[in-house]
Amino acid sequence: MPASAHPLLRAQDIAALPEEARTHALDPEAIRHTRSLGDAVGLQSLGVHLVRLTSGRRSSVLHFHHHDEEWIYVLSGRGLAEIGDDTFDVGAGDFMGFVAGSAPHNLYNPNPEDLVYLVGGNRLPYDVCDYPRSRMRRYRTHGVNEYVNLDAPEKRVPR
Repeated sequence: MPASAHPLLRAQDIAALPEEARTHALDPEAIRHTRSLGDAVGLQSLGVHLVRLTSGRRSSVLHFHHHDEEWIYVLSGRGLAEIGDDTFDVGAGDFMGFVAGSAPHNLYNPNPEDLVYLVGGNRLPYDVCDYPRSRMRRYRTHGVNEYVNLDAPEKRVPR
């Protein structure tokens, strides 16, 4: 942990953290508003984020990770979790965990109120992430992303 980071992050400190609008590289409509709790306390091998998903937005493109594990805990609001071929209503208190190689997943907020959740996972120096509907694959190595069209793998797109 960096010397400047303290392990305790109080509610007022979390509220004061900058909220970053993150747009998915493969879908400009997939926008989530994120506060990085893990970064604020200096976590190196785990990512933990407080996320707010506004009405009509998706958290991501339907995806799954080959190496990273990911979890989601809903704090408030309601949404739809797409997991594999199924869609589930989710709300406060619901938890989802995705081991490496598990079913493709994403969240969608069709409701007027914000969907707020914690999301986290390990931060390996590498991962491969597939986006089955987009026929794309992302390779992440030490924070650098490269996207490959699975129908034309010779065309790589760094982002």
